[in-house]
Amino acid sequence: MKNILSLILLISITVFASSCKQDKSTSNASTSTERIKPETTVITKDNSLLDIVKNMGKVKASQVPDMKREAKVIIDHRYKQTEKKAYIILDKDLWEYEFIFTGKTMTKPGQLAGMWIDFNEDQTYSYGYYDQDYGAGIYTFDLDSGLLLLIDNSDEIKPQEFEAKLFDKSLIMDGNEIYKDNNYNGKLRRVETKPVKIG
Repeated sequence: MKNILSLILLISITVFASSCKQDKSTSNASTSTERIKPETTVITKDNSLLDIVKNMGKVKASQVPDMKREAKVIIDHRYKQTEKKAYIILDKDLWEYEFIFTGKTMTKPGQLAGMWIDFNEDQTYSYGYYDQDYGAGIYTFDLDSGLLLLIDNSDEIKPQEFEAKLFDKSLIMDGNEIYKDNNYNGKLRRVETKPVKIG
């Protein structure tokens, strides 16, 4: 039931956001550089955009080490179960964040433009903002259960676990409770290269 409601909510958000987009003139409408102009937000390690993507609002710094230790045990177990099987539907290209809904708040259209994550075949990932890399980590994904577990290399960022729904051009991530992500619903879109700032 939660998954159905989350999917309906994200579809509604996408339709609403699409209707709010302004017409843009561009020489090549099919390029991945076509974007809503983002708000004048510059991402830093302390920036709210990174906090939104990593869902750090409900977690105290003192909780992160224990969460990471527990997640490491889980990811090692899943690596044995899945034999670190990679899925091209996840690791092909990159994913750019479009919307994140966290319980009572939703990002504004274009607010997350430029924020991306790149999953690699060797079960590592990196993420960043436009042409800048901001971090990396390890992950495991099981296509049957849809469980996607991310452990950041930074000691200050908590793990995240999602029920991931993969489509050809989009990725829906519904957060699980184990790392306090049960309020998190995200939608990402597939892009071939790192997003490019316009203007």
